[in-house]
Amino acid sequence: MAKKDMKSVITGDIVNSTKVEGKQYTQLIESLKKSFNCIAELHTDKSSKIIFDIFRGDSFQGLIPNPLAALPASLIIRSSLRKAQPSDSSFNWDARTAIGIGDINSLPDNASEGTGKAYQYSGTSLDQMKTSQRLAIVTPWTTVNNEMQSQTALLDAVISKWSPSQAEIVLELLKGKSRKKISAEFDISQAAVHYRIKGAGWLAIEKFLQRYQNIINQHLAS
Repeated sequence: MAKKDMKSVITGDIVNSTKVEGKQYTQLIESLKKSFNCIAELHTDKSSKIIFDIFRGDSFQGLIPNPLAALPASLIIRSSLRKAQPSDSSFNWDARTAIGIGDINSLPDNASEGTGKAYQYSGTSLDQMKTSQRLAIVTPWTTVNNEMQSQTALLDAVISKWSPSQAEIVLELLKGKSRKKISAEFDISQAAVHYRIKGAGWLAIEKFLQRYQNIINQHLAS
């Protein structure tokens, strides 16, 4: 299969979901589903549809045909969960996500029914994740994988410090909204938006997003 035909798969699960009960559990799952809808809405190429499945209650898998969109999708999932986190929660709402980039044997109707290297990389990476790890990116290229290991660890450190209000702002930035529009929609000053963006570590996140897309694009095109 040509490199340009490689796809991406996200396999994940919600962290500490067994500790969430009742209405909060419903809210947790609804937030996850909303993140999937958000990802699909941002993907304008209708010829390569994004699909997600939820299984075993708190696990999920998604097929994202364009590998460049996989990391932003992971961040949308995680920021959506953190945004919805109740003020009385004793732990952060978050998800472990493993991104696999490679070939797939055929485009499935359901995300969890696919096979191929992208699925193998993604599923195996999630199974092998360390307890504190929240993100992994595995590709066919060793140099890329080595760089991603260090970058994802730094990203996890940044995300672990998000407050729900900071995650909310990050989610809007991932949707492509300007700071001015965010200020107007949330009825807060641009200074307040700037403060939340800075506190969320958006500058570092944005640079990693750019690096990820550049390096993946280079390898897909080579």
